[in-house]
Amino acid sequence: MDQQSTIRDIERRAKAARVPIAQLCRRAGVHPTTFFRWRRGPKNPDPVGANFHSIEALYRELDKIEAEDAKRLAGRGKAVAA
Repeated sequence: MDQQSTIRDIERRAKAARVPIAQLCRRAGVHPTTFFRWRRGPKNPDPVGANFHSIEALYRELDKIEAEDAKRLAGRGKAVAA
């Protein structure tokens, strides 16, 4: 997967988890500005520099967020005794 595909995948998963990219970046220890520089833009048509460590940290945080959401949703399905 190339860098831009990876960035789009992270953005897609973050949107599905309803977590802002800036919050995800802070949790992963990646400065949000760094993430946004990795994206294509008119001033940065062919960005490079996303290192493996940072990408892995973002994916680990996404996994944690998704697991937290799944656990919270599973807890809602349990009957509560009155």
